[in-house]
Amino acid sequence: MLNEGEYSLVPSSGFVVKTALEVPMTDPPASAGTKVFLNICYNKRVPEAPGGFEKIEEAIMRDDWAIPVIVSSAREDTDKAGSKCLVYDCCANTKILQYALRDSNVRLVLIESCLEVAEHHAGTVFSRGILSTTTAYS
Repeated sequence: MLNEGEYSLVPSSGFVVKTALEVPMTDPPASAGTKVFLNICYNKRVPEAPGGFEKIEEAIMRDDWAIPVIVSSAREDTDKAGSKCLVYDCCANTKILQYALRDSNVRLVLIESCLEVAEHHAGTVFSRGILSTTTAYS
């Protein structure tokens, strides 16, 4: 189990979610509309969901879900076209990521968890309207 604070993990790659900023942010400075990539990755040291991943579907039905994720600070990068973008690494427990790759509902909940934690960490809002996923890791 990991405690809050700074620590180092060596994550394994999962998939990438592409979205954009809904509102500007100051650290790092970026305007609304800037592309954002979330690298959804995994490591066994990240805590499992409360009650284990077997209880997630039941929690989703009650709209009472929580998937622990660890989110890095934003790093500036460029996309394929050479435009400025932001990248976050969002690390979940190995078991939940494997489950999310098999179950689209769990995958959506994992993506939403990553978006919410990254938004909270960065003090911004990401678009939900232009989400796309790929297996390529940014």
